[in-house]
Amino acid sequence: MKKIPEEIVKCIKNNQRFLILLHQKPDGDAIGSAVALGKGIKSLNKTVDYFVELPLEEKLEFFNEVQFFNQHLAKEYDVIIYLDCSSNSFAFAPPDMPEAKIKLVIDHHKSNSSYGDLNYVEITGATAEIIFRILRALDVEIDEEMADAIFTGITTDTGSFQFSNVTPDTHLIASELYTIKTDYAHLSKKLHTQKSINQMKMTGAAIHSLEILDSMPIAMMILDHDTITKFGGTINITDDVANLGLNTLGVAITALLKEVKQGEYRVSLRSKYPFDIHEVALKYDGGGHERAAGFSFSGDLNELKEDLMNVYKNQDGD
Repeated sequence: MKKIPEEIVKCIKNNQRFLILLHQKPDGDAIGSAVALGKGIKSLNKTVDYFVELPLEEKLEFFNEVQFFNQHLAKEYDVIIYLDCSSNSFAFAPPDMPEAKIKLVIDHHKSNSSYGDLNYVEITGATAEIIFRILRALDVEIDEEMADAIFTGITTDTGSFQFSNVTPDTHLIASELYTIKTDYAHLSKKLHTQKSINQMKMTGAAIHSLEILDSMPIAMMILDHDTITKFGGTINITDDVANLGLNTLGVAITALLKEVKQGEYRVSLRSKYPFDIHEVALKYDGGGHERAAGFSFSGDLNELKEDLMNVYKNQDGD
């Protein structure tokens, strides 16, 4: 596994007060990375605060460390850490941003703009992989909750090790987690397969809306605001549904549109190799990865459909 740069290790070792920030609508990788790193830094007798967009997805609320989210916000810190956040504009930040001596960015997104004073950006399966290696470099003893958090981050962003962003290091880190805790089956089911009745109904509504675009291997699903509200959901409990379109035989690109309010959508894109949907997200000031990306959209849906069809037309056979 790649060694963590010494300046990252020294930044944590040589400072005392930390604030952890994540991207908007934090997913399992963001939350898992925050929990693991936050607990790890605390174990070094340092102070850690969190400022996180709430509510979390229900399946991510089980971490004990979550109780400390948004409990305290100081006027200044030694280090503000941006985790799993590709740009400053995507961060969920306090209205009155605290002062900090150092802005540290730790991320795995290809599109990261290196907006910190100190940046560690590496293209990995998940930011949680980087956090694991940072904790090892700090000689932190990783407890079971931290191991669960890292596992959560990895399995979330790799689709339970099914996505093409999985590397040998992804599996090496997962294998090391099993030396800390021997059973992740229950956690894996909780994260990826267990759903409430309303979540199942909302998933069914998304599948029912599935449309194949112009006989191409592109699937689009739309959850309107009324449907999301009817089943007691929020837009950030439906992201796993985005992967379902790719399970359709012959589909290579899929889009899930979740209506935030009338005519305004949160879009989650997924694709199979070799189709890069990242550029579509960037067009609408979003971000993500080559095979998984997201953005907000309030334009003509036909324009979005055309963008997706162009991805297929331009990259098919590359």
